[in-house]
Amino acid sequence: MSFSRRALLSAIALAAPAPAFAQWPFGLGRRGRQPPREGRADYAGPPLRQQLGDWQFEIARAAASTRLQPVIRDVYEVRLNEAIGKMPGVRAVTAAVAEPDGSVWTQAWRADPGPLPTRFHWASVGKAYTATAIMQMVEAGQLSLTDTLDRWAPAMPNAPWITLEDLLAHTSGLYSFQADETLRATPGYKTPEQLLALAAGHPPLFPPGANWAYSNTNYVLLGQIIEAVDGKPWHEALAQRIAARRDLDDTIFIAPQGRVDGLAPPAPSEAAPGTADDISTPYAAGAVAASALDMVRFWRDLLADRLTGPEATRRRFYRLYPMSGVGPGHYGLGVMVSDLSAVDPSAEDIWLGHSGGLPGAKAVVAYSMQTRAFVAVALTGEGSPEATANLLLTDLRR
Repeated sequence: MSFSRRALLSAIALAAPAPAFAQWPFGLGRRGRQPPREGRADYAGPPLRQQLGDWQFEIARAAASTRLQPVIRDVYEVRLNEAIGKMPGVRAVTAAVAEPDGSVWTQAWRADPGPLPTRFHWASVGKAYTATAIMQMVEAGQLSLTDTLDRWAPAMPNAPWITLEDLLAHTSGLYSFQADETLRATPGYKTPEQLLALAAGHPPLFPPGANWAYSNTNYVLLGQIIEAVDGKPWHEALAQRIAARRDLDDTIFIAPQGRVDGLAPPAPSEAAPGTADDISTPYAAGAVAASALDMVRFWRDLLADRLTGPEATRRRFYRLYPMSGVGPGHYGLGVMVSDLSAVDPSAEDIWLGHSGGLPGAKAVVAYSMQTRAFVAVALTGEGSPEATANLLLTDLRR
């Protein structure tokens, strides 16, 4: 549910817009509706990232539109084993790489004897799914990015001035429930209502729109909004809108206190706050289990505009906020953009994707602009999925 601070990078992908909105070059809002001003503040944080060019989206779309063909690649096997050898604390790994021509390789590994796990926990990578469902609703005219939170959760601080876009982009200023040490030290499942009540009891970090701060509370609220619009539980809504629509059979949106067949359980190295939490507690902020192959397929579907239209995809990357205090990347609407040069000055690659992590489990999915390949890695135990993903792409850069 949180990001690895040591992440080699944080990437991102997907997007979603809709009709026409005067202030933006993209739609995504009911025509004529203006965002609220009272109680808001202009953004005053670090400079936003330079916007991506249309040509970059077109190249990504072309790479994501090829037909997938499973292949065996010894070079990936070698690279994966090399990565595992550098992570003595790792307990299990799943990885997949889809090359621009559609060739796709995948593999799983575990340290202990027994059947290989078929699904892993992707933590905050799940935010991309939640954001996709919201953007589908915006495209359909069921929601607007300028809709305010008081429509659904009037008791939340600053609800009349927090927009859906603020929730998606983490510019709401709402306290992240995960930061509460008492909550993290309490084992077992917590309901979305409990999480929101705790968050509402803390003062906002800043006025809506004034800055950026990663908050899981934002995406729990988005899950509640999805339920209100679709009239069904969040996990059922996303299963219908995304998994069933794209035949992602190894993808599970985890129901409250649900169990997942073939799941590699998180393997924290030591007891710490949050390690005894239930894997379904993150809810719409990150309760997703999937194979690496399904994760690559989802990311390709997003960048190929098979889940939302191209205008929506670009809208999600329109404003890219520096991820202050979290990592070197930039955040859009449920997506991340990571310039590898922020970590390695000699690197030229840029990743579009999302990272995630919780105690004993970490994950990343990304589209590599340099190689035009898609990569997904999830692991349990201690290790870096970002470093592993980067290693897997090494030979494609030659």
